[in-house]
Amino acid sequence: MTLAFSPVLRALALAGLLAILTACGEPATPAQPGATESPTEAAAAVDANVTDGCVDEPHDGTDYFPDKVEFEHASGLAVEYVGSHKVVEVDTQTGGEPLRYVLVQCGTEAPDLAGDLADATVVEVPVQTAITLTTTNLPHFAELDAADAVVGVGTADFVATEEILERIEAGEVDSYAGPDGQTDAEAVIGAQPDLLIMDAFGETIVEEAQRFNDADVPAVLNADFNEQSLLGRAEWLKFTALFLNAEAAANETFAEIQTAYDDVVAAAAEADDQPAVFANTPYEGTWYMPGGNSYFANAVADANGAYVFADDESTGSLELDIETVLDRAGDADVWLQAGSVNGTLRDLRAIDPRFREFKAFRDGQVWAYDKATTAGGGNAVFETAYTRADLFLADLVAILHPDVLPDHELMFFGQVPRGGDQ
Repeated sequence: MTLAFSPVLRALALAGLLAILTACGEPATPAQPGATESPTEAAAAVDANVTDGCVDEPHDGTDYFPDKVEFEHASGLAVEYVGSHKVVEVDTQTGGEPLRYVLVQCGTEAPDLAGDLADATVVEVPVQTAITLTTTNLPHFAELDAADAVVGVGTADFVATEEILERIEAGEVDSYAGPDGQTDAEAVIGAQPDLLIMDAFGETIVEEAQRFNDADVPAVLNADFNEQSLLGRAEWLKFTALFLNAEAAANETFAEIQTAYDDVVAAAAEADDQPAVFANTPYEGTWYMPGGNSYFANAVADANGAYVFADDESTGSLELDIETVLDRAGDADVWLQAGSVNGTLRDLRAIDPRFREFKAFRDGQVWAYDKATTAGGGNAVFETAYTRADLFLADLVAILHPDVLPDHELMFFGQVPRGGDQ
């Protein structure tokens, strides 16, 4: 679902336009030679977004965000620019109203909030300090050359983004959660960051975010995991950019990612075969298989693969038993996201001897996605891969069609070694 703005938001946009017209005044007579126009008589001209600091002398009617973003692939996001502020909507796909954030240019006055915006979270931009409890957004800061804005993470051991790891090692980034992922709310509030980013997981997450808002820590929710395409997830880079006023950099970076992604899709389409693919392993007796309209399933299609559950229409995970998976995927060519590059197929079979019945297992076509991990458990596939959709897709194509991208070195995936007798 693509977000559509409410009448209230559109009224705000109209109000911004009227403010610009009012600031310009009635049509003036031609200026006399040498005459100059006072800044108070017309909107000030702004050539680029302010990415550091505040506006010194704000003027009504000025468009402080000449650099803007639009969302073409991400269906859970929308933004409207209104003079000195932005209205951002995030659809968490929980069936309720979208979450609304009002981003106000520092140095200007915040708008009056009413109607649909009465409960909106106000964030002054550009933010200078951010704590992100989700690792998904960390590569965004790196790609936007804003890694120094990150002053805190959830659990430092789970970080895989190089630029953030360097700041952690230098003592410039603190941890605000333990190994169990439990957030130290008091420490976060004590740090008073300009922005707190959280994942939109859990039934109480909105209430948890509100508690931070009530303590003067603006908290926003990331819901990129609901997207149905790799490019949709990658476009959330622009979401992070909105809080940094880094729209220009985000547009440039995403355009490069999209171009590279399209090139990989075109290359994969030249392959004659279409290997059958399935994914994951059971957890406590349930096999959580990506839905047929999930970002994973659509990525397999872009890689010119045949996902065995492609006829399913769900975007989340299917809850299956191993018998059902064997029936549908027993003869599949490739098994993705199973086992470990640091283990063997024998280790995988020890989980369930019936894995031996899969053709992909017998052929050794089992691929794990823990090639790029840290000693503490950070995994680049949960960070870089969600931003660099082109690199993730290139890995899939290199696995499914080795002859198509012969020079591509796998970044996220690695083949699980046989380890002797399977």
